[in-house]
Amino acid sequence: MDLHGHVGRALEAGTPAGVERVEDLIALGHHFCLSEEKAKGARFLRVAGDRASAAYANDDAIRHYQQALAALRAANEQKLEQLALCERTADLCRPIGRREIAQEHYNVALSGYQDAGNHAAAARIMRKLGGLLWDAGRRDQAEALYTEAFILLEDADAPIERAHLSQERGRLAFRMGDHAGAVEWAERAIGYVETYSTDASEEIRLEAARAIAEALNTKGVALARLGRNVDALREIERSVAVAEAVGLQSVVCRAYTNLGVLYTVVDPARAIAVCRRGLGVATRIGDLGFQARLYTNLAVAYCMFTERCGEEGVPAAEKAIEIDRGLDQREHLAVPLTVLAQIHQCHDAPDLALRYYNEALEVARETGEPQLLFPCYDGLATLCLDRDDMEEAERYFGLAKELCERHGLDPDTLVVLPFLD
Repeated sequence: MDLHGHVGRALEAGTPAGVERVEDLIALGHHFCLSEEKAKGARFLRVAGDRASAAYANDDAIRHYQQALAALRAANEQKLEQLALCERTADLCRPIGRREIAQEHYNVALSGYQDAGNHAAAARIMRKLGGLLWDAGRRDQAEALYTEAFILLEDADAPIERAHLSQERGRLAFRMGDHAGAVEWAERAIGYVETYSTDASEEIRLEAARAIAEALNTKGVALARLGRNVDALREIERSVAVAEAVGLQSVVCRAYTNLGVLYTVVDPARAIAVCRRGLGVATRIGDLGFQARLYTNLAVAYCMFTERCGEEGVPAAEKAIEIDRGLDQREHLAVPLTVLAQIHQCHDAPDLALRYYNEALEVARETGEPQLLFPCYDGLATLCLDRDDMEEAERYFGLAKELCERHGLDPDTLVVLPFLD
């Protein structure tokens, strides 16, 4: 331990302050973590992790954070820093599909913040845990966590976290068919951001921009469902501008996902270009969830507007299914399954279409989401018509009609703009 301390101090003495290379940070972190100055080593590794995260080298960032966390735990100190490292690790694990690791670290952070009486931080972790539950299709549990988080914030001065929670509630309302409610929640989120101090730290300013960009996305897709496509495009393009200005690439991916759907109505060629651009961003930052969404949208665009359905469309849909299954991303898996069913139905392969519709319907029933259920009912009804099974056709058409009436939805909107996020 003494030798590692000597090496660390010698390296530190030879490194100009403030200009550390990542290699220097890792070496300093390694030696100090093995000395008596473990907290100092952890700080170097945390900075190395932040640098790696900024460059979307997620595996490297996770490794540095976990090494720093292990050092702090070994020294039994810096409890708040441990919680921050747990949260950062979980934030990186979620988009690359390591849901169990993310949940484990979020739970540790939540328990620690609750013990410390930090309600704003505890609410933030509840929101992120709610996102994990939503990814797995457990909508009711996600909504319960969002509600609990709001209660925690009743007496807290945390406008940005209120904005994030409002946006998440809006996104949930949208996915469950309450589009007017989604617009209200999104506008509420933007209103909360407008109350924060512009003298805040850079990290808070970044989170404020994230909340606004996400809320604009949610407002845009809700407006599209309300038939206001021009307004929808304007809001989502504003989301792209806000997110790109501060380098929020995952938010940009979500916007490109939705623009890819909306442009199919007004500019099909642009829809393909937007999906490709978004897929490039999602691949670069390692966000598998958005890769699945963008592959799905590419499949739709290729099969609707080009003659490359077989060589481009089908493989894109199959790739999306592969990713969603690998991530156990239940809240999205029904989408590429439905798209693949529609493709096979269009290409006179009813048996394959029936197989994929049934699988999509099974997944969609887990969340009860209207925009997932409707195309399954509609597709199965038309398949039954083709087979002269009028009784089953009428049953599925009836389910589709009842679904739209229950949620106040226009079936034509769900046909023209089937999947938005």
